[in-house]
Amino acid sequence: MGQCLFCQNEIRECLTLQEIFSFGKKDYGTICRSCDEKLPRLAGQTCCPGCIRAQTSTELCEDCRRWSCRYPELTIGHHAYYAYTGVVKEWLQRYKFQGDYRLAGAFSNELRDFQRAYPKGLFLPLPISSASYEERGFSQCEEMLKQSGIHYAQFLGNQYAGEKQSEKNRQERLLTTQPFFMLDEYKKYLQQEIILFDDVYTTGRTLYHAKNLLYKQGFRLIRSVTIAR
Repeated sequence: MGQCLFCQNEIRECLTLQEIFSFGKKDYGTICRSCDEKLPRLAGQTCCPGCIRAQTSTELCEDCRRWSCRYPELTIGHHAYYAYTGVVKEWLQRYKFQGDYRLAGAFSNELRDFQRAYPKGLFLPLPISSASYEERGFSQCEEMLKQSGIHYAQFLGNQYAGEKQSEKNRQERLLTTQPFFMLDEYKKYLQQEIILFDDVYTTGRTLYHAKNLLYKQGFRLIRSVTIAR
């Protein structure tokens, strides 16, 4: 069945009785059962309804309340699958920062599930800067969508030329200025439901830059999803 993208061990699919009689059983085509069980899932946990951050309250977190005050015209709503810790953090380190291209398909099931939940939505991956592309050689979000077989559009550019986001502290991230700009072809998608896609939601600054820019250009139905939060 192939090797697990996380531990490199051979995947041996042994279904439980529940999975045998379930129409929605897990597809273990890329991750073995052992690694799958280690994923820090946010589903079923008490989370902020705005950004899916794990917390003890079901009310909007402090961050989302601040974003709501700053951008009252935008819908406060985001979806993420996993906490940014453990094997998920290791995955991103290997894939995004060490360039292990094989890991692009690790979360294809999750992305396809989101596409099925919003079949009218058009995925718009957040673009990386030209400097990051030259260093990395690929756009991590675009490659994940390609590996998942998901149709997407790209009508955003990224003009950011400063220090990497991963090297900034929280306050420095929040002070980042608008890095995105619209490409000419955006007008043909104006009536489209947009699904912004990024790998990780940290402070929300990057996604809100993108949401605000789209809103100013006339887009009114904008969702967002990340693998981790």
